[in-house]
Amino acid sequence: MNNKVKYILLILIITALVLSVYNHNNELTGTSFDSVELKYAKRFFGIGVLCTGLYFFNKNWRNLLVKIMIGTFSISLALNLYIFPGIYESIQINKKYAEYSEIKTCKEMEKRFLTDLKNEEIFYFQFGIGYDIELAKTLMEKYEIESVGMGCIIQPEMECYNQLVNKYLKEKYNDGIIDY
Repeated sequence: MNNKVKYILLILIITALVLSVYNHNNELTGTSFDSVELKYAKRFFGIGVLCTGLYFFNKNWRNLLVKIMIGTFSISLALNLYIFPGIYESIQINKKYAEYSEIKTCKEMEKRFLTDLKNEEIFYFQFGIGYDIELAKTLMEKYEIESVGMGCIIQPEMECYNQLVNKYLKEKYNDGIIDY
């Protein structure tokens, strides 16, 4: 095996391994689902590792094993890259939720709203069984306000934040969330 192939394999192995570990550690905590893509990525990575071991023991099959290794590690990397953005986005949303859930009073939430307004990073917290996709789309497209689904339990301090968002929209655009 020449040096170019060795470096390609090394890069594939390291990146596929790092992404697999990251995705595995964050998928269930960040997104609460166990994706089929990650399962297959792990299997392909395992096949690649098995072929790497066979490479050192069987000299007759080395050319074929190198091709299989490149293929399996590439597929593993591609699958991990496919699911990475969703997991990363979910982790960021969970961090934002954790940040806002630490705020316990309306007064503190008002301060946070003013900070968000200054940073142009306003959020709207949706409560209820269903997530209103149309509302989220309208808020993002029309006002650049990100909507966060919070589930069924209404949290009063986040409702305070939502009232401030509605008041802001009424003052700036003569429009409010209730109007949708």
